[in-house]
Amino acid sequence: MGTSKIKTGKLEDIICSIRSEKDAENYIRKYTQKEVSSFSEYFNEYISTKDLKISQIIQKSNISRNYIYNIINGNRNPGRDKIIALCIAMGMNYSEINRALKISKQGVLYPKDERDARIIIAVNQGIDDVVELNIILEREGLSIIE
Repeated sequence: MGTSKIKTGKLEDIICSIRSEKDAENYIRKYTQKEVSSFSEYFNEYISTKDLKISQIIQKSNISRNYIYNIINGNRNPGRDKIIALCIAMGMNYSEINRALKISKQGVLYPKDERDARIIIAVNQGIDDVVELNIILEREGLSIIE
């Protein structure tokens, strides 16, 4: 069970009952998230965990191969739109995209902003291709993801 499904009060009860090193390690392993220091690290972990293919991410994100490999290698720090494009191409959900944006110190998707709201809705509808999303954004007179 992930920590997002457990109320903070319940976690506080569990952590207050820890008396042994073994229980402490079990708690840390089960209920805490490993701190990720960069988008590159988050990106690589996500690709590995979900067994994604870079070629599909390149195709669906509409981002050049070289740019993506520079991100993978930690040589590029992408901006907000590039992060959103990559996350969409990897099939991330709303909270995973916002986590990527927070790690990158970029503004999270904001439901009161029309462009962000359209992106969130598209993600919730399972759209994982940036060109498809850009068609929606352009149709609504909003700036596309570049």
